[in-house]
Amino acid sequence: MAIIVAITLCHQFWNPFLYAIAVMFIGARQHALAVLQHDAAHYRLFPNKKWNDAVAEVFLAWPILLSNQYFREYHFLHHRYIGTEKDGNRIQYGTHTPAGEQTPAWQFPKQKIALVIWLLLRVSGVAGAVYLVRSIHRILTKGSLSDRLLNLSYYAAVLGIIFLINGGQLFLLYWIIPLCTWFAMTNLLRIAGEHSAIDRPDNFYQLTRTTVPSWFDRVFIVPRNISYHLEHHIYPQVPFYKLPELHDCLMAQESYGQKAQIAESYWGVLQELGK
Repeated sequence: MAIIVAITLCHQFWNPFLYAIAVMFIGARQHALAVLQHDAAHYRLFPNKKWNDAVAEVFLAWPILLSNQYFREYHFLHHRYIGTEKDGNRIQYGTHTPAGEQTPAWQFPKQKIALVIWLLLRVSGVAGAVYLVRSIHRILTKGSLSDRLLNLSYYAAVLGIIFLINGGQLFLLYWIIPLCTWFAMTNLLRIAGEHSAIDRPDNFYQLTRTTVPSWFDRVFIVPRNISYHLEHHIYPQVPFYKLPELHDCLMAQESYGQKAQIAESYWGVLQELGK
């Protein structure tokens, strides 16, 4: 509903600035779909696993070119082997070389100008184009034949409906462009914010940062409490809507607040990622 309102307002009162805001807002709502799909990967959406996975694929993952099943595979490896060569994030995002060294793109903190360039490259559509190509390759090659046919049938039906109602331009402006620009950038910024440039002596707390989001963060960058990431790694079965409460409970323990890397807003994260 929020996306429809954003599209309607932007289309009715068109100007470039309003369109840029709409792209940011819609990209963040796409990110919110990814967060809900992330909960589904942990079987938190519905008690019935078949319903959980079916709803996650059709209504959350496939609209943003994700796969709940594929995500679960590498995400569980991320939880199980965080910070090691088997970490699923290293495999999925190419954060490290086979020798275990961080790749240049994922070396933080960066000089501030280098961080700005990193963000601009990822919001420019370059990262989004890579995301599209990788997603299409996965759709065509991963999974069983029946899964691939079902996935392709879904996209064929969606595209058929879009062109039947002559909605190609709207689809490009208000779904594909937000997906390839703002969603792509904020997703990668979130990954960096979760696990990069963390300075804590305790090994357990060296690997993950929690960010308490500002209102701007919640609306445009990290929706649905996804930035309470250390809490998620400690208690991965807690659903997204309980994470702020869990954060408050943990912060009541003096040792947690002293040891955990906690940023106040994503502006604070950017200060830690840049130097």
